[in-house]
Amino acid sequence: MFANLGKYMRFIVRRERINSLIWIVCLAAFTISMALLYPNLFPTKEDLVNMWTALNTPAMVAMMGPMYGADSITLSIAMAQECMIWIAITAIVMNILFVNRHTRADEETGCHQILTSLPIGRLTTPLGTIKLAFLLNLTIAIVSALGLIATGLEGMSVAGAFSYALSIGAQGMVFAAITLLTAQLFSTSKGCLGVAFAILGLSYVLRASGDMNDNVLSIISPLGLGLRIQAFYKNDFLPVIILFIEAIVITGIALWFHFHRDIGSGVFPVKKGKAHASLFLQSTFGFAWRLSRGAFVAWGIAIFVISAMYGTVIGELGEFVKGNDVLQQIMGSGSGQSIVEDALPMLCGVMALIATIPVITSITRIYSEEKRHRIEQLYAASVSRKSIFGSFISIAVLEAIVFTLLSAIGLYSTSQGTSLLSLRTIVESSFIFVPAILALAGLTALFIGIAPRCSVLVWALFGYSFFVLYFGRLFDLPKWAINISPFGTIPILKDVTASPLIILCLIAIAFCLVGFWGGYKRRDIKG
Repeated sequence: MFANLGKYMRFIVRRERINSLIWIVCLAAFTISMALLYPNLFPTKEDLVNMWTALNTPAMVAMMGPMYGADSITLSIAMAQECMIWIAITAIVMNILFVNRHTRADEETGCHQILTSLPIGRLTTPLGTIKLAFLLNLTIAIVSALGLIATGLEGMSVAGAFSYALSIGAQGMVFAAITLLTAQLFSTSKGCLGVAFAILGLSYVLRASGDMNDNVLSIISPLGLGLRIQAFYKNDFLPVIILFIEAIVITGIALWFHFHRDIGSGVFPVKKGKAHASLFLQSTFGFAWRLSRGAFVAWGIAIFVISAMYGTVIGELGEFVKGNDVLQQIMGSGSGQSIVEDALPMLCGVMALIATIPVITSITRIYSEEKRHRIEQLYAASVSRKSIFGSFISIAVLEAIVFTLLSAIGLYSTSQGTSLLSLRTIVESSFIFVPAILALAGLTALFIGIAPRCSVLVWALFGYSFFVLYFGRLFDLPKWAINISPFGTIPILKDVTASPLIILCLIAIAFCLVGFWGGYKRRDIKG
């Protein structure tokens, strides 16, 4: 059952050597950089106490988890309480994508069938994938822990650093096992990813509800259980052990399903479609919409919920930021106006970055269909490349507009107690970022047309945009460095001018045209 497991693992390592290295460096670097940032964020004990008080409210507890360590608050405790859940979620996303890519996605593309034609065991591929996920999480945890110890942050300890890092790794392992299980239950990679991310969202909601009401729901969620270690305070390793046991049990169930199911199918049968397609589905736009509608609905709900959660803390933002010069600098609150009003562009920018993720993936779906050899069936009929390319671009533009509107409505719906923010102000602050979203979408279209394998570089620019939005002011980056990111060129609402927005839109259009006429129209499919 496990024949040639070592050879298969070496094969996966070779495939993943670049992606995994990027994830290791980025997660560890972000963890360490945040630790280095905290002495400037909270230079005095009074700042730490004020921070703890501001975060110990129902809205903030729902976002980041329960507060602890009030009797001996340190910079390390503050960093752990504010950062752990977000880094854990990022690590979980990495695990979901990793496991799906080497299980269900490989079955869809036919790679798994080629591998199983070789002398490997029935359980070699799922077991090898989950073992490498474990090694990847362990590597990230060790590198992050050692980096944290090296920072010498106030309150830093070896036990605290390893409890913090291992908790993140253990949460990632649980979701790696969950994704392995969903890969057995569902017959498409899209279904596998959708359910895995839905479970992640459910875990966050359970944790938020459990933390606010102090009940068992928080412990049921892997995210809530991971926070119970109370890093740099109690350093309780029991939640890490429990999470690891959960991962082993779920993995065992997934392996049992894999052993008993047919390769290429899922435990749950695929729902049969209609005998005849509607006129809308027979169009290229209808085809693109059919492929995108599930993700469209899921992302729409997620963006509205996330923005609504941001809205609940807007009213408390003033007390949290007031008196802290560094936080005011990050938020852009130095003009003497309301902190909330000054911080609104950054909040809207964060939501715009989140909305950019599905917009980019909608365009990369063109290449995904190529790799699965499905788009060739369309081109075998009387379907032009221009109509297919344009349809997916149109879906991406529609998503940029709709998701931006949903984020604005979400922010407004839960921040009505803040009289400074009218619906019009929030909508305007949100929509000025649409050209930046379109610019990244256009760059994605350019890569898909000319060099689809290089489209991963768009995510590098996306990550850089996130850094510029959060820390550009704090590190006083030169203007040219900020303007590398489309989001860095967006003016704040009170200083808005039309020229940067028009230029970004023209750049987006130019990228799309060059991507099609200079690449996609001429190159071989899956070229």
